[in-house]
Amino acid sequence: MTFAHQHLLWFLLIIPALVGLKLWVDAHGSAAERLFTATRLRPALVTGRSLWRSWLVYAFYSLAMACLVVAVAQPRWGEEKLEVPDKGRNVFIALDTSRSMLARDVPPDRLTRARLAAHDLIMELAGERVGLLAFAGRAYLQAPLTTDHDAIIESLQAFDHTILEWGGSNIGDLLDVMLRAIKNLPKSNYALVIFSDGGDADQKLVSHIQRLTAAGVVVVTVGVGTEGGTLIPNPEIEGDYIRDESGNVVRSRLESGVLQQLASATGGRFLKLGTQPLNRGALQPVLDRLTEQQSANRQTSRPIERFAWPLGLGMLFLMLAWILSALPRPAARPVVLALAAMLLINHPPSAQAAGLGETLASILQRKGPTPEDARQALEQRDFKKARDLYNKLLDEEAYQGRSREQLLYGMAATEHALTNYDGSVKNFSEVLHTEDKTLRARAHRGLGHTLYDQGARGLQQQPKITIQRWTDALRHLDAALELDPDNEDVRHNREHVKKSLEQLRAIVKQMEEQQQRQGKGQKGQKQQKGQKGQEGEGQEGQEGDQEGEGKEGSDPNGSGDPKEPKNSGEKKGEDDGIGGKDAKELPEGRVQAANGDKPGDKEGQEGKEGQKPGEGAGEKDGDKKKQAQGPLPQDQRNPDTGYTPNEATGILRQYMDEAFGRMTNQQHTPPVNKKDW
Repeated sequence: MTFAHQHLLWFLLIIPALVGLKLWVDAHGSAAERLFTATRLRPALVTGRSLWRSWLVYAFYSLAMACLVVAVAQPRWGEEKLEVPDKGRNVFIALDTSRSMLARDVPPDRLTRARLAAHDLIMELAGERVGLLAFAGRAYLQAPLTTDHDAIIESLQAFDHTILEWGGSNIGDLLDVMLRAIKNLPKSNYALVIFSDGGDADQKLVSHIQRLTAAGVVVVTVGVGTEGGTLIPNPEIEGDYIRDESGNVVRSRLESGVLQQLASATGGRFLKLGTQPLNRGALQPVLDRLTEQQSANRQTSRPIERFAWPLGLGMLFLMLAWILSALPRPAARPVVLALAAMLLINHPPSAQAAGLGETLASILQRKGPTPEDARQALEQRDFKKARDLYNKLLDEEAYQGRSREQLLYGMAATEHALTNYDGSVKNFSEVLHTEDKTLRARAHRGLGHTLYDQGARGLQQQPKITIQRWTDALRHLDAALELDPDNEDVRHNREHVKKSLEQLRAIVKQMEEQQQRQGKGQKGQKQQKGQKGQEGEGQEGQEGDQEGEGKEGSDPNGSGDPKEPKNSGEKKGEDDGIGGKDAKELPEGRVQAANGDKPGDKEGQEGKEGQKPGEGAGEKDGDKKKQAQGPLPQDQRNPDTGYTPNEATGILRQYMDEAFGRMTNQQHTPPVNKKDW
């Protein structure tokens, strides 16, 4: 049950004060009665005064007052379905989401400013049918025409520069998509509001304008940006800016020529977005030219007002109080006592109390599951049963306000126990809106635990996402401590999450540094192999003699072929310096690990096959090059993280493969005008 005016319920506190006042008045009245009348004369002098009737009348008045206060607060229970005519003028709103909209010549940036202006405009268009489009290099219809503005605003909030992967501002494709969207709609006229920083002229723009005019579409263009323009920040590289194909930094300006041409040709108007909000008055001349269109009725719901019940009870209590007050004497009192005596004689008190209890229990008992049933199932660790019970309870309309928030919290805890972390995060997040400080602190704590466990589950596959989730978990635990600073369990858990987060960040940083060192070492290996290829047949013969000292025999090429140089100590058919057989067995993205072997590593293998470590000048030179160019020893443990490079590689290899694969394959499809911004 909810109340339309919940603050009025504070007036109920007057009733206990009135009861206290009644007690005080009765006490002083009895004292005055004893003071002015003698005990033996009091029954004859004081007549018509009944204490029980006085209290009964007062109780009726108090109950009537309480019922009236509750009625004025407008209690609501349940919902009723209504059909509302879905009619209004047709207005499409299109938003440019290309990367040029990230320019910050309009604070905070063009895209955010345009999104806020579109939000304000939708709020001004109450009762109108609004549709939503997004365009960059391509255009898409995000929401059809509807009067459900909440759904339109929810879709608008998701607009950013990544919603479309095609670069540029293709206004021609936007107009084509809009014409296709209204093709099957009833014949009417439409308004199209475009938020964009402009673009180059399209050869097909004239034909699009003719089609718009024939379809009765009026275009209002809103220019976002300044004529001076500014550089476009690169969202993928912090501190860098968008560059063209020649590597030059791009400066984006407001290109209003196409926008003005489109607005004037269709009978609309061109507006420049400033710091002031875009209100309905700016579009009113265009809206006045549109006709309302009615489609099928849409269903909506509204709460059912239940104020009649407390109002009726209040009137009943008032009538009873007036009737009792009008009686001169409690003449009916002996009759009532006689009836009560007869009931007690025929029905023993215990049986009567039991029957009354059973009757009340049968009337007030809820049918179906109760919150207590779901709570007991959760405490007994029957999580599936608890989830089913919580789902049934949340589907009922009887639980609103604090009781529903308690159910959402129990559902979140159940989902966490079943490792459905997404559902747990969703329910905990809804509980955060509660006004109950204690429950909100528990919800923050639950979110912190859930995000930590969710991040731990995906640690090996996606450590960077784990870092993000653990960061969010730490934030929620901080919020829980702010609400409940004396909770030592939350404080201990926060320190654990903070320590784990610092260690993981150090591992990821070490892994990235190791990848960079391996790349430099591979480049040095290629240079070394080029030098060996120029040494001549004498050097190759010497290496062949050294290989003869191993267990595997001599080089099958005899004195050595200068076209096929080999490292000392390697076996035919194995690693040939570019990955070899081991590299063929590795998936794409892991070949670098096979390429990372340095000449010093080959000499170490050679020692195992027969040649002693450190023998020969070539081996000493290889050790020097390994110290100068090769990566750090794989068995050296980092004192900051406690992991060796091999251990860190094993933990994060799969994630690095996926991450680098996505970065390599991520491309922006260039538009027709060859502008990828």
